[in-house]
Amino acid sequence: MSDIPNSNDTRMITLARNIRRLREEKGLSLTELAEKAGISKSTLSSLEAGKTNPTISTLWAIADALGVPFGALIGSEKDMEVEEEGVSVRLIEQSEGIEVYLMRLNAKSIRKAEPHPQGVKEHVLVVKGSVLVGSLDAPKLVSAVEKITFRGDQPHVYVALEKPALLVVVVDYTGGES
Repeated sequence: MSDIPNSNDTRMITLARNIRRLREEKGLSLTELAEKAGISKSTLSSLEAGKTNPTISTLWAIADALGVPFGALIGSEKDMEVEEEGVSVRLIEQSEGIEVYLMRLNAKSIRKAEPHPQGVKEHVLVVKGSVLVGSLDAPKLVSAVEKITFRGDQPHVYVALEKPALLVVVVDYTGGES
Protein backbone atom coordinates (compact mmCIF):
# COMPACT_ATOMS: atom_id res chain seq x y z
CA MET A 1 0.00 0.00 0.00
CA SER A 2 1.29 3.46 -0.93
CA ASP A 3 1.13 6.68 1.06
CA ILE A 4 1.55 8.77 -2.09
CA PRO A 5 -1.63 10.78 -2.69
CA ASN A 6 -3.36 10.47 -6.05
CA SER A 7 -3.88 13.55 -8.21
CA ASN A 8 -7.45 14.07 -6.95
CA ASP A 9 -6.19 14.02 -3.33
CA THR A 10 -3.51 16.57 -4.24
CA ARG A 11 -6.10 18.83 -5.87
CA MET A 12 -8.37 18.63 -2.83
CA ILE A 13 -5.46 19.46 -0.52
CA THR A 14 -4.56 22.49 -2.67
CA LEU A 15 -8.19 23.67 -2.68
CA ALA A 16 -8.49 23.18 1.10
CA ARG A 17 -5.27 25.10 1.81
CA ASN A 18 -6.22 27.96 -0.50
CA ILE A 19 -9.67 28.40 1.02
CA ARG A 20 -8.27 28.44 4.55
CA ARG A 21 -5.37 30.77 3.63
CA LEU A 22 -7.67 33.25 1.85
CA ARG A 23 -10.19 33.17 4.72
CA GLU A 24 -7.45 33.85 7.26
CA GLU A 25 -5.92 36.63 5.10
CA LYS A 26 -9.34 38.33 5.09
CA GLY A 27 -9.57 37.93 8.88
CA LEU A 28 -12.77 35.89 8.70
CA SER A 29 -13.85 33.08 10.99
CA LEU A 30 -15.39 29.90 9.59
CA THR A 31 -18.80 31.15 10.71
CA GLU A 32 -18.35 34.58 9.11
CA LEU A 33 -17.24 33.19 5.74
CA ALA A 34 -19.96 30.53 5.75
CA GLU A 35 -22.59 33.22 6.37
CA LYS A 36 -21.19 35.52 3.65
CA ALA A 37 -21.08 32.62 1.18
CA GLY A 38 -24.53 31.33 2.11
CA ILE A 39 -23.26 27.85 2.97
CA SER A 40 -23.21 25.89 6.20
CA LYS A 41 -20.26 26.13 8.57
CA SER A 42 -19.93 22.33 8.45
CA THR A 43 -19.63 22.40 4.64
CA LEU A 44 -16.91 25.05 4.83
CA SER A 45 -15.11 23.16 7.58
CA SER A 46 -15.21 19.95 5.52
CA LEU A 47 -13.84 21.81 2.49
CA GLU A 48 -10.98 23.30 4.51
CA ALA A 49 -10.19 19.82 5.81
CA GLY A 50 -10.18 18.40 2.27
CA LYS A 51 -12.96 15.96 3.18
CA THR A 52 -15.62 16.94 0.66
CA ASN A 53 -15.83 17.56 -3.06
CA PRO A 54 -17.44 20.98 -3.61
CA THR A 55 -19.96 21.94 -6.27
CA ILE A 56 -19.34 24.72 -8.77
CA SER A 57 -21.93 26.88 -7.02
CA THR A 58 -20.28 26.41 -3.64
CA LEU A 59 -16.85 27.39 -4.95
CA TRP A 60 -18.21 30.49 -6.73
CA ALA A 61 -20.07 31.49 -3.55
CA ILE A 62 -16.88 31.17 -1.49
CA ALA A 63 -14.82 33.09 -4.07
CA ASP A 64 -17.40 35.89 -4.21
CA ALA A 65 -17.64 36.04 -0.40
CA LEU A 66 -13.85 36.33 -0.21
CA GLY A 67 -13.77 38.90 -3.01
CA VAL A 68 -11.35 36.82 -5.09
CA PRO A 69 -11.52 35.26 -8.56
CA PHE A 70 -12.64 31.61 -8.75
CA GLY A 71 -9.15 30.60 -9.86
CA ALA A 72 -7.66 31.87 -6.60
CA LEU A 73 -9.30 28.94 -4.84
CA ILE A 74 -7.79 26.27 -7.06
CA GLY A 75 -4.42 28.00 -7.48
CA SER A 76 -2.20 26.38 -10.08
CA GLU A 77 -4.39 23.28 -10.37
CA LYS A 78 -5.44 24.08 -13.93
CA ASP A 79 -6.50 20.50 -14.60
CA MET A 80 -8.97 20.54 -11.69
CA GLU A 81 -12.45 19.93 -13.02
CA VAL A 82 -15.44 20.80 -10.86
CA GLU A 83 -18.75 19.12 -11.64
CA GLU A 84 -22.39 19.39 -10.63
CA GLU A 85 -25.66 18.23 -12.15
CA GLY A 86 -24.66 17.86 -15.80
CA VAL A 87 -22.15 20.73 -15.85
CA SER A 88 -18.37 20.61 -15.52
CA VAL A 89 -15.97 23.54 -15.40
CA ARG A 90 -12.19 23.42 -15.75
CA LEU A 91 -9.80 26.38 -15.45
CA ILE A 92 -7.52 26.33 -18.49
CA GLU A 93 -5.72 29.67 -18.19
CA GLN A 94 -5.32 32.39 -15.61
CA SER A 95 -3.60 35.77 -15.69
CA GLU A 96 -4.06 39.05 -13.88
CA GLY A 97 -7.77 39.82 -13.95
CA ILE A 98 -8.65 37.17 -16.55
CA GLU A 99 -9.69 33.53 -16.16
CA VAL A 100 -10.44 31.15 -19.02
CA TYR A 101 -12.59 28.08 -18.45
CA LEU A 102 -13.76 25.12 -20.47
CA MET A 103 -17.39 24.42 -19.62
CA ARG A 104 -19.21 21.24 -20.62
CA LEU A 105 -22.97 21.00 -20.35
CA ASN A 106 -24.95 17.82 -20.85
CA ALA A 107 -28.04 18.07 -23.04
CA LYS A 108 -30.76 20.12 -21.32
CA SER A 109 -28.46 21.07 -18.43
CA ILE A 110 -28.87 24.40 -16.69
CA ARG A 111 -26.18 26.33 -14.81
CA LYS A 112 -27.49 29.36 -12.95
CA ALA A 113 -24.72 31.65 -11.76
CA GLU A 114 -24.78 34.28 -9.06
CA PRO A 115 -23.40 37.74 -9.88
CA HIS A 116 -19.64 38.30 -9.85
CA PRO A 117 -18.21 41.52 -8.39
CA GLN A 118 -19.22 44.84 -9.98
CA GLY A 119 -17.73 45.44 -13.44
CA VAL A 120 -17.04 41.79 -14.32
CA LYS A 121 -17.78 40.77 -17.90
CA GLU A 122 -18.07 37.30 -19.37
CA HIS A 123 -17.15 36.40 -22.93
CA VAL A 124 -18.49 33.04 -24.10
CA LEU A 125 -17.49 31.19 -27.26
CA VAL A 126 -19.64 28.17 -28.09
CA VAL A 127 -17.39 25.44 -29.48
CA LYS A 128 -20.05 22.74 -29.84
CA GLY A 129 -23.83 22.69 -29.50
CA SER A 130 -26.27 25.52 -28.87
CA VAL A 131 -26.98 27.29 -25.60
CA LEU A 132 -29.08 30.01 -24.11
CA VAL A 133 -26.62 32.22 -22.24
CA GLY A 134 -26.50 35.62 -20.60
CA SER A 135 -28.59 37.49 -18.08
CA LEU A 136 -31.10 35.41 -16.18
CA ASP A 137 -33.90 37.68 -17.41
CA ALA A 138 -33.02 37.62 -21.12
CA PRO A 139 -30.54 34.92 -22.19
CA LYS A 140 -29.56 34.82 -25.86
CA LEU A 141 -29.34 31.84 -28.20
CA VAL A 142 -25.72 31.20 -29.18
CA SER A 143 -24.67 28.33 -31.46
CA ALA A 144 -21.34 26.70 -32.33
CA VAL A 145 -18.60 29.14 -33.43
CA GLU A 146 -20.59 32.13 -32.18
CA LYS A 147 -19.73 34.29 -29.19
CA ILE A 148 -21.47 36.57 -26.76
CA THR A 149 -20.33 39.10 -24.17
CA PHE A 150 -22.51 40.01 -21.20
CA ARG A 151 -22.34 41.54 -17.75
CA GLY A 152 -21.19 38.96 -15.25
CA ASP A 153 -22.10 41.21 -12.32
CA GLN A 154 -25.75 40.22 -12.54
CA PRO A 155 -27.41 36.80 -12.22
CA HIS A 156 -26.74 34.81 -15.39
CA VAL A 157 -27.44 31.42 -16.88
CA TYR A 158 -26.10 28.78 -19.25
CA VAL A 159 -28.68 26.38 -20.73
CA ALA A 160 -27.72 23.55 -23.10
CA LEU A 161 -30.45 22.73 -25.58
CA GLU A 162 -31.13 19.29 -27.10
CA LYS A 163 -27.47 18.26 -27.40
CA PRO A 164 -24.41 18.58 -25.15
CA ALA A 165 -22.49 21.86 -25.41
CA LEU A 166 -18.86 22.84 -25.06
CA LEU A 167 -18.01 26.46 -24.20
CA VAL A 168 -14.93 28.56 -23.64
CA VAL A 169 -15.80 31.09 -20.93
CA VAL A 170 -13.57 34.09 -20.28
CA VAL A 171 -14.26 35.89 -17.01
CA ASP A 172 -12.83 39.42 -17.15
CA TYR A 173 -12.37 41.00 -13.72
CA THR A 174 -10.50 44.04 -15.09
CA GLY A 175 -13.66 46.13 -15.54
CA GLY A 176 -12.39 47.39 -18.90
CA GLU A 177 -14.49 47.95 -21.99
CA SER A 178 -14.73 45.11 -24.51
